[in-house]
Amino acid sequence: MSYYAKMLERISADPLQKTAYDTEDSTVVIAGPGSGKTTILTLKIMKLLNNHITEPQGLACLTFSKEAAREFEDRLKKLGYVERRNVFLGTVHSFCISEILSNFAELYDYGVTLPIKVLPKKLEKQIYNSVLKDLGIKKKIKKEAIDKERALHIQGVSKVPVASDATAHAIAVEYEKRVLSAGYIDYQGIIILSTKILQEHEYVRKCISAKYPWLVIDEYQDLGRPLHEMVMSLFTKTDIKIFAVGDPDQSIYGFSGAIPDYLMELYNREDTISVELKNNYRSNQDIIDGSEIVLNLPRHYHAMTREDEEAEYRFISCNNGLEEQFDFFAKKIVPECIEKEIPLEEIAVLLSSNDSCKDLGLKCIEHNIPYYISRHNFERTDFVKWLEECSVWINNKEKASFDDIFQYWETLVLQHQNTKYKSENDRLKMKNQLLCVLQDSIAFKDELNEWIKYILSELRIKDLLIDSDIIPDEWENLKSLLEEVAEDKYSDFDTNKFSKIGKPDNQITISTRHSSKGLEFEVVIMMGMEERHFPGWWTDNDPEALRESNRICFVCVSRAKRVCILMHSNYYNEMDYRYNEIRCKRYYPSRYLLQLKQKFDRHP
Repeated sequence: MSYYAKMLERISADPLQKTAYDTEDSTVVIAGPGSGKTTILTLKIMKLLNNHITEPQGLACLTFSKEAAREFEDRLKKLGYVERRNVFLGTVHSFCISEILSNFAELYDYGVTLPIKVLPKKLEKQIYNSVLKDLGIKKKIKKEAIDKERALHIQGVSKVPVASDATAHAIAVEYEKRVLSAGYIDYQGIIILSTKILQEHEYVRKCISAKYPWLVIDEYQDLGRPLHEMVMSLFTKTDIKIFAVGDPDQSIYGFSGAIPDYLMELYNREDTISVELKNNYRSNQDIIDGSEIVLNLPRHYHAMTREDEEAEYRFISCNNGLEEQFDFFAKKIVPECIEKEIPLEEIAVLLSSNDSCKDLGLKCIEHNIPYYISRHNFERTDFVKWLEECSVWINNKEKASFDDIFQYWETLVLQHQNTKYKSENDRLKMKNQLLCVLQDSIAFKDELNEWIKYILSELRIKDLLIDSDIIPDEWENLKSLLEEVAEDKYSDFDTNKFSKIGKPDNQITISTRHSSKGLEFEVVIMMGMEERHFPGWWTDNDPEALRESNRICFVCVSRAKRVCILMHSNYYNEMDYRYNEIRCKRYYPSRYLLQLKQKFDRHP
């Protein structure tokens, strides 16, 4: 039996999963934690390509990260997918650029310079600060708030109400003008402009629908208003059918304008089939029930694989600050997990900020605990992942393909040089050059810092990327990588360790609460569980902010399969700006901790 057939047999045992798979028309699926969302999505794509879509037509599958796109592609290949024309698997930004802006922007006068040049972060900051100065705005307003304001004013068919801020709107209008006049477009602008083009031009909509009769969207709850309006324009004004998956309870990016209302607006339409997956294949029932308690909404999810075992909730009170929580974790929790033979990669610590993650990493180093931080000072961009793949190849040529490594390098160089090969011999010369550099780099494989510097120097990466319009911030990102390798947690890494940077094998995972979405672990430790820290003080008079905080906690608890440990401290040393001095401040356990303790503390 093929893997595809095995997976079909598996979902056939779940009537709701099977319903989502079998639908023939536009469908919206609400998929709770551990409900098999990715399985359903990939099987649905295979079904559509095999049974419903005839070449040259295809489908577009939109994700919110390159990691998710790669996971989809890997899973589809495992199911038997063979690459074919007009199948798009990628991020919403890459879809907007490659399928809309690059093909149609030049037909209409929107003031955008072609070819598309993405605004570098350094220039973005300069333009934004100049707008604030010229408008005489002294109040500190985050750029994220302005991007949110820009997103909210996309007009369309959505009935979801939006609030507006006159000051933020004025800044947004002027900022957009200056970005365009500088010959660039930023990431928010890419989505906004693409949506406008689709809304305003029937010709563009017809072209997109002719190429992609089906649109598959992952994590729909993370869509802001522009993307929602883009989908709605294609859905209501063309023959495109949609298959969208999301979870309103995992909508945790309100700061960017993403709210669960857009998913529910689509879910409740009469012209879509609505399916809600209720079975959880990840967690113990007590973990599921606990996640619903902190969410403050009953969802009635049911454990399917671990229903007979008892979950373990632990509530740990420390005296002073996160430092004491870190100590308890390193000295007590980790040794206990090791004694119980829980693999380190099945343990996760969730914190409020990247700085706290970094501080816990230092504590792990102090106690010789292998750890993996899911976020770094650098981004794991396509180029960084290419470097990782190169490091895999020089250590074990059977685990990486040189042809794949060369293919990425070849595409990168030709794009930036805006040229083509004059002959096949030129291609062979480039391939041989890369091969020689990688083979020679083996001499530096025990010193990661030296190895990266050698690769960057020999391939003249700085000359290639420093002024790149294609990946504008990549050279700055590589400088951040080098700094972290030279001075931080990777300073003692060799290339073999670097090759596993995205794979927390035999390492504890340290993550922010937001970044934990999509992950799962046997043991989840939640630190900083104090009232006014989590939920934060800013939720006091903001009901929607509190609801989002509830959803964040729901996400955190539902990452656990069986064990959930919540830690808080009674006192924190914090700066008192009234007196310009550090003072000891009393804190009380978070309402989330108290709610779970009341229900699950078996040793009061």
